[in-house]
Amino acid sequence: MRNLIKDLWLAVALILGASLLLLMSDLEQRKGNKKTTEQKRYPSIAIMQIRSTPLLDNHVAGITDRLQELGFVAPDKSNIRMFNPQGDLATANTIAREIVNGPYDLILTSSTLSLQTVAKANITTGKKHVFGAVTDPYGTGVGITGSLPNQHPPYLTGIGTFQPVKGAFQILRELQPTIKRVGVVWNPGEQCSEACLNQARKICTELGITLVEAIATNTSEVAEAARSLMAKGIEAVWVGGDTVAMSSVSMIINLAKQNGIPVFTNDPVDASNGALFGLGANYYSVGVYTANMAAEVLKGRSPADFKIENVIPEELGVNKEVLATLSKPWQMSTHVSEILEKQASSAKTAKMSNLNPAQDKNQPNSDMSSGKLQPIPHFKMRLVLYSETEFAERCREGVMDGIKNGGLKEGKDFELKFYNAQGDMSTLSSIMTTIKSDQADMLVVISTPALQAAVRQAGVDTKIVFTGVGDGVKAGAGKSESDHLPNVTGITTRSPFAGMAALIKETLPSVKRVGTLFTPAEINSVLYMEWFKEALKSHGIELMAIPVTSSSEITQAATELCRNNIQLVCQIVDNLTRPGFALIARKASENNLPVYVFDSAQMNEGGMVCLARDYYDAGIEAGALVLDILRGKNPGNIPFRNTQNEKLIYNPEMAKKFQLTLSSEFVKKAVVFKIQ
Repeated sequence: MRNLIKDLWLAVALILGASLLLLMSDLEQRKGNKKTTEQKRYPSIAIMQIRSTPLLDNHVAGITDRLQELGFVAPDKSNIRMFNPQGDLATANTIAREIVNGPYDLILTSSTLSLQTVAKANITTGKKHVFGAVTDPYGTGVGITGSLPNQHPPYLTGIGTFQPVKGAFQILRELQPTIKRVGVVWNPGEQCSEACLNQARKICTELGITLVEAIATNTSEVAEAARSLMAKGIEAVWVGGDTVAMSSVSMIINLAKQNGIPVFTNDPVDASNGALFGLGANYYSVGVYTANMAAEVLKGRSPADFKIENVIPEELGVNKEVLATLSKPWQMSTHVSEILEKQASSAKTAKMSNLNPAQDKNQPNSDMSSGKLQPIPHFKMRLVLYSETEFAERCREGVMDGIKNGGLKEGKDFELKFYNAQGDMSTLSSIMTTIKSDQADMLVVISTPALQAAVRQAGVDTKIVFTGVGDGVKAGAGKSESDHLPNVTGITTRSPFAGMAALIKETLPSVKRVGTLFTPAEINSVLYMEWFKEALKSHGIELMAIPVTSSSEITQAATELCRNNIQLVCQIVDNLTRPGFALIARKASENNLPVYVFDSAQMNEGGMVCLARDYYDAGIEAGALVLDILRGKNPGNIPFRNTQNEKLIYNPEMAKKFQLTLSSEFVKKAVVFKIQ
């Protein structure tokens, strides 16, 4: 019995020992798993830029690349949230409130307006905030009174990058010793723009140059402002730290070129896009510096510990081809040549010790260090239209002119094949199959159906640039404007729905119900209808939308629309209703209803007021993207952006007939319609 008890205790002891061993082993494993889990946690980061411009895009790219290099970005980038209101301040304020109340460990902003918007929303929340790409932090009105750590809010820090305005005008004088008049487009509503302008006024006075100013408070006013400068005897145009002007720099360059006037800027990248020269900060490097500061904050350092200093990794880009087209006294100076040679020999030396050569990939689309554009080898380009419409033709013309503005000639520099599917999806599918097998170097597509077909069938190795598309994301080209397919980028031409809704309310205040036709089978048409409905709703106006599925239904649908107690017709743009617009306008006329349109060509067919995107200018912008990509820039790193150029046109006779309320501001901005 005693032996049995002894054996039993021995068995129990062995079991307890084994259990304890397993428990300890499991504990160590759980500790290891916990440690692994903790290692895999990435900080939640919000990044906001006010709009898409080459300068800000480069700055944000520098931020994200450096954070990824430092290990703060998840492999799928899921911990990084990008925000871009595309210059709309109301949207920017909404985004800022969302960010400061969101689950973010750190906020990063790019541009002065982004800093101001987020800082205002963040006053009570006090989330950690690092800013960059800001011209004058001390004048932003966000509580920064100086550079010392105790001279800014304890949760806010960043770096300033004041544009080298004085240096740009000094180089201008070297290239043209007798220059007397320089034009500038600027927005008084931007603190950064005014700060740069004050510097420009001062240096122009010192150099004996008259600075001719034109105001543009938004991008739709830039073209008119630029044209007004051309008529005032200017010899050059300067684009400084103004986000409105920078957003339209391609258009300014194109208008100036038509008048034989060079453009110089404070962004070296612009030299590769047709400007004579650009002297400014290397904003990719500025982004790297911003990320270095952000990394320190993420590691636990308080924003209150940092000084806020001015950082300018200065760089000069000169377009020698543009200079060669200018007559004397325009000429290359010895000093400028020395700057370019020094940049080339130093390989763009960084000014901060923690910036290594691997990070110095700031301008992948151009070799600015040598002052020469990176050569583009002979390439095969394919251009595809879904259907031959007025807007598509205007886009196509703009694309080709945008490419020609880069000095390229068809036949000599590139081989072009042009395809038109004539509105037939099966033909479009066959075209894309042909292009894929053809292994084209560049595919430009115009319209949403063409983009959708290209994404499905052209192949992931084909570089694609689109325009004439309402929403590239909804068309299937990406998750967001910045997170999209690596081989695709482009310019959207979303109609100005908010502007049109405000215009209707202003010119016909009594309107309560607006009518339009839409095509359920077209994604653009459905989106446009929904966006327009929301825009009208904010003004207390209802949208009556009647669906059409074929051209044969347009007359009947238009008749039904006019019987639905509407006070005017405002037709959205899509591929089905555009060819049948004359029928829609005729039915509206028979029912004594005014017609507003989003397509300037429809003014010839019965439109009374038009607020439209300029499709030609959108094409110009897309052509500039083609050049960027061919010079080496990655399409995946170029966010989709909407063209902001607008046309306001009205028919005075019809306006009088329908007793429109026309303000002096409206008459000043609008172009009087002339039958073409």
